[in-house]
Amino acid sequence: MAGRLNLFFWAFLVLLSNPAKSQFDELFFSGFKGIGVASNLSLNGVAQIQGNGILQLTNETQRQLGHAFYSNPIQFKNSTDGKAFSFSTAFAFAMVPEYAKLGGHGLAFTISPTKEIPGALPSQYLGLVNSTDNGNITNHIFAVEFDTVQDFEFADINDNHVGIDINSLVSNKSATAAYFDGTNSSSQVLDLKSGQVIQAWIKYDSQSNQLDVRLSPSSIKPRSTLLSVQVDLSLILQESMYVGFSSSTGLLSSSHYIMGWSFKMNGDAKSLYLDQLPSLPSGSNVNNHTGLIVGVSVSATLVIILVIGSAFYLIRKIKNADVIEAWELDIGPHRFTYKELKKATRGFRDKELIGFEAVCGRRPIEPKALPEELMLVDWVWEKWRLGAILEVVDSRLGGEFDELEAVVLLKLGLMCSNNAPKARPPMRQAVRYLDGEVPLPETVLAPDAYDGKKGGGVGGSEFEDYVNSYMTSSNYEKVTTWSSVGDDRDPDIEAGSASPLHDTR
Repeated sequence: MAGRLNLFFWAFLVLLSNPAKSQFDELFFSGFKGIGVASNLSLNGVAQIQGNGILQLTNETQRQLGHAFYSNPIQFKNSTDGKAFSFSTAFAFAMVPEYAKLGGHGLAFTISPTKEIPGALPSQYLGLVNSTDNGNITNHIFAVEFDTVQDFEFADINDNHVGIDINSLVSNKSATAAYFDGTNSSSQVLDLKSGQVIQAWIKYDSQSNQLDVRLSPSSIKPRSTLLSVQVDLSLILQESMYVGFSSSTGLLSSSHYIMGWSFKMNGDAKSLYLDQLPSLPSGSNVNNHTGLIVGVSVSATLVIILVIGSAFYLIRKIKNADVIEAWELDIGPHRFTYKELKKATRGFRDKELIGFEAVCGRRPIEPKALPEELMLVDWVWEKWRLGAILEVVDSRLGGEFDELEAVVLLKLGLMCSNNAPKARPPMRQAVRYLDGEVPLPETVLAPDAYDGKKGGGVGGSEFEDYVNSYMTSSNYEKVTTWSSVGDDRDPDIEAGSASPLHDTR
């Protein structure tokens, strides 16, 4: 009897000495509402738990990221050089884009050394890495991405795919989102941007180094895998890691939701019953018997709006009427009316930047364009980086334009399109660039490359202090052949000595 008690005592001590494996080897969240749930999840960025128990990673805010990780680390190996344990997970998610059929950007099941992933960026980086550490073996990040934007920078296959990422957004293997319903051998495509609730299963077998990914719009786990890859995660995972989700939005936003989640070490995670999970948020439903009341209310409201609108129209018409000022009596009237100027500049609003639309003859978002040309800013930046900036000039000009003027306008447009307002030149500085009073900087930042912590000014050489600056001298060597002057002078130097926008005829 004493020997048996000693055996139980030593077994109890072993369990206490390995709490990560004994206490945190299995998680199950059928929704995230309830006592203790919030304390078990570490939220970062814009991630939040809604009142009905849905975990919302991102909302309809541009260029944001959201992280949600289990608060405690989980042991994935017995030692630094040890073999990684097997694990599996199942979760139900949905993506509701701000604009139908236009994703932004996606989410990823993530295993990370930290819960915050410091330095990670939103947009195409999915809150996992940034432009400088993407691909670094020191990241120790494993992720399965569900991506709704095709980023050619990362060799994405399309704008509706699942990818296996190891330390990089360039997936080791990817496939179009689809599932096998079991009735036939052919797969059925799943639209990740449809707002439909989808369940995903991810399993890693440490004995065979096999990683499998499955998808389904139902609660039944498919027999066939969507993705299978041979990979030894022992080289990637550390002894203790955090498990959870990462998500981000870009210029186009999307609400990314997790309805339920299960995770298990050294075993199969439980599947989720979708009908038992919290529902996606929806607009309020109007009952049929209130139709008459609503109709009368709407009619009365329309009459009031019409009267008020007419009054405002008259006031704005008077306010916006052109006034001949004293200086015009001496030098003549201005070439554009104030009304025309306001229309062309959108009132100089923060998000309405001059230059691109005029030169490219396109809108900021062109749904009918090719995937790589969907976002005007991203397309212009990519052409600039490749030294092919003149390819974005409006083809309707038939090649009859001043190439130097186009280059200067597009370069200034890129500077004014930075995500961070502090990284853009002020209007006075932009005018000085256009007038040729000062030369344009030699470096141009990528739209998402501003580092607010490093500071930096908005004019002159201080643009070169920002991180991720791209030298454009090589690009401008090509520009010298574009110049109508035909000499070897750098266009930036020319812009400093004389305005490229002045008519020299």
